[in-house]
Amino acid sequence: MEQRLQSEVEKLLIKEQLHELEMAYCRGIDRRDPELIRSIFFPDAIEDHGDAWQGTGYEWVDYIFSGYLLQFEVTAHYVLNEWYKVEGERAEGEVHRISYHRRPNGEEVTAGSRTFNRYECRDGVWRIAYRGVTRDWLKESRAAAPDPSQPRHMILRPSLPGPDDVSYRELPMFGRGPIW
Repeated sequence: MEQRLQSEVEKLLIKEQLHELEMAYCRGIDRRDPELIRSIFFPDAIEDHGDAWQGTGYEWVDYIFSGYLLQFEVTAHYVLNEWYKVEGERAEGEVHRISYHRRPNGEEVTAGSRTFNRYECRDGVWRIAYRGVTRDWLKESRAAAPDPSQPRHMILRPSLPGPDDVSYRELPMFGRGPIW
């Protein structure tokens, strides 16, 4: 019984590390921290978006930060369902997410997608070895203009995409850069 319990606890700890990788991806995109995102991938990891884009995880980071993200003034990525299977030093995970993107002209794009991830533990560190992405749905709309006469708009601090975001002042332990 003791050995089985220890094995289950180890799997839970691994699943928590995999969850941390997914959270780091979301924060890295939304706070425009390429080094944080790069740190969730092994150098030889594959990022596969089907016919839309394929390459290494590092190439994906270069691609999104060299141009793709520049078209958006705000992004927000959320992880929903996560399901992980762990076998030794390998794991697989299906992760459902919603992402929101707003352009300076007020156009909004909201998408539901899933990633199919293969993780590995190398030298004691879990990272993504393969990440496949599929889109389940996409919605385009226009942002409503804020009404400054409403008190709720006056007290909120704006979300910013880089190191000036309020989260870096409020949560200094998070910092910028690699996850581990």
